Amino acid sequence: TPGVFNAVLILGIGIAVYSFDLNDFVAIQDLLAAGNQAHRYIKLDGADDYIEFTNLSGGTEDVLDWTKDWSIGVTLVGLSSVTTDNKFMTLFSNGGNAIYLRRGGTNWGLYLTGDSGQYISGANTWYAPNATSRILLTFCKDTNRLKYYLGDPATGSYYMRANKLVTAAHSGAGQNQVGSSLCVGKKVGNSGSYPETAWEGGLNNLIVSDKELVGPQVAEFFQTGEAFTEHEYYADLTTYARLGEDTYPEVADTKGNADGTLVNGAANDFVDIPTE
Repeated sequence: TPGVFNAVLILGIGIAVYSFDLNDFVAIQDLLAAGNQAHRYIKLDGADDYIEFTNLSGGTEDVLDWTKDWSIGVTLVGLSSVTTDNKFMTLFSNGGNAIYLRRGGTNWGLYLTGDSGQYISGANTWYAPNATSRILLTFCKDTNRLKYYLGDPATGSYYMRANKLVTAAHSGAGQNQVGSSLCVGKKVGNSGSYPETAWEGGLNNLIVSDKELVGPQVAEFFQTGEAFTEHEYYADLTTYARLGEDTYPEVADTKGNADGTLVNGAANDFVDIPTE
């Protein structure tokens, strides 16, 4: 029943809450892990709302620039129920540079662009995220490698699902179109060969760094039960936004290097995470 807290006790899983995003029950511990001590998240509708950060400084302006080192990560809290239309769902963008996940059933590929979607390339990962997955993307300018990590904060497990070489087709002159704002979920283009769509689903705990997170830093990102501000790599972050915990439409950066807001949204897009 929409608008009612719908829960069920499942043997071997525990209490699960019904998600109208997924048309299925999600284990309560997975929702709690996705929150990771947060109480709310932001739900994007896949149409025209998105999160935008402006007045970037401190290294946050470097994210998605194919000539700089950077990392960006987020936790999912609900995901689009459309999974097999092969559309490129935009997760992160900065100007004309963007990263997508392609909705391909069990094979959600990782794709990127440097010119607003006129040329897209990527890697088939053969692994789809789930409703409470955690995603981390890191880029090294010296190797031109974009690494895609996908994990489960309920267990702390994760795997590198792609290690993509970013060629001059994206990073060369005229192809590295970095802008002045960092967007989450905003559709950046729609060329005929690459049908794009905005991100549809819930998002929480956004992190940004002007460094490539490696080794123990990556492992720590996927841990559960510890506040992000207590992570050792927190000092290396340039932006951390809890998402949904501020007064609508504000999206605050605890590091103070970006001014965030939910664009084209509504107050009820700041959604409470069930806790009992």
